[in-house]
Amino acid sequence: MRIAFTEMPGTKWIAGIHYLKNLWLALRAVKGEPSTELVLIVSPTAKPESYDTLKPHLDQVLFWPVRPPESDFRWRQSLRLQRSLGVWLGPGDSLASFLRRHRVDCLFTSTQFGPRFSVPLLSWIFDFQHLHLPEMFSPEEIRSRTAGYSAIATHADRVILSSQDALHDFKHFAPSAVHKARVLSFVAQVPVDAYASNPAWVCDYYHLPRRFIYLPNQFWKHKNHTVVLEALAIAMAEHPEIAVICTGSTTDHRNPNYLSELLPAISERDLREHFILLGLVPHSHVFPLLRQSLAMLQPSLFEGWSTTVEEAKSLGKRVILSDIATHREQDPPGAVFFDPHDPRALAACMVAAFENLDPGPDHELEGIAQEQLPARTEAFGRTFMEIALEVACTRTTSVDTYSSSGRSDGVISNAE
Repeated sequence: MRIAFTEMPGTKWIAGIHYLKNLWLALRAVKGEPSTELVLIVSPTAKPESYDTLKPHLDQVLFWPVRPPESDFRWRQSLRLQRSLGVWLGPGDSLASFLRRHRVDCLFTSTQFGPRFSVPLLSWIFDFQHLHLPEMFSPEEIRSRTAGYSAIATHADRVILSSQDALHDFKHFAPSAVHKARVLSFVAQVPVDAYASNPAWVCDYYHLPRRFIYLPNQFWKHKNHTVVLEALAIAMAEHPEIAVICTGSTTDHRNPNYLSELLPAISERDLREHFILLGLVPHSHVFPLLRQSLAMLQPSLFEGWSTTVEEAKSLGKRVILSDIATHREQDPPGAVFFDPHDPRALAACMVAAFENLDPGPDHELEGIAQEQLPARTEAFGRTFMEIALEVACTRTTSVDTYSSSGRSDGVISNAE
């Protein structure tokens, strides 16, 4: 199998990058299957640093085919001839032809390419948040999402969803396309050196208290940081030293004023020393922060399948979770749930963690997580492979002539 992947939309969506890495590692972990070649499709204008960190997990990087400039006379003549014969190649058709030349068996993407895309297509729909929380989207973005998801439902060979909850939404959104839907719940990987040292060093590195609750979420409005501020103010009445450490991107493209609106609320409640913002930290620091914390907190109002919950689950850390369907479905060991609209309920959970849990590694949960992670990872990779084989074996594609060298312009190979 030779499987191509497009980049996840937007470099600010860190979870999308980690999704691809986790998927590729899971595919490498599948045993007893034919060898799988992994190919990433990137923009020809992409800077190398945007995909360099992904290359170690790949067999090849291919650049999107570039259309000749409008001034190219031969290209314009060819275009007129194609249109007159009714065989005009749109952007999707050109990409499909390009992928066939590079012997790609199927493409995994989060976008859609129209009705005539001639390579087996697996399209991932992240979630249906815009239907549940329309107030957090502009009318234009709601229309765009709805149109894009409808096109995916119509034209993709298989629609990948991350949870049974998302499948439930899809059944209502596109009932005629339910037969295409497949649930693929991803599994987060843990760095090989995650357990190698005492994680308390992060407290010195970032000048943090030894006892804290960890909130690793991007500062997007649906992540629900406001309820944490309200809960923290309540919890401080019992434990004035309680603290929440926050990491994650501080940019919300849908609500660009979100963080600037939170900052005055932090000051008004005198929480500057208790609601500590570290911003975007190296991913290698996330796991020591998790291990050192009393518990991880995920207060989100909506998730397709929470990356932070999966990372805590794979590492072996207790979590405090908003009581939403996806979190119940993820169900990490030792999870405590609260109403995401009730700051008093969250405050009670935070106080209980502060009083009953110790900072640092939870060796019992870590042992369970390490024991279970290999099987969970292989099951993730095997499920994806079954879906990919399903479409590759049931849809016939014509394969263009391929050079005997197996090389062409626009290719980067790890072998080089």
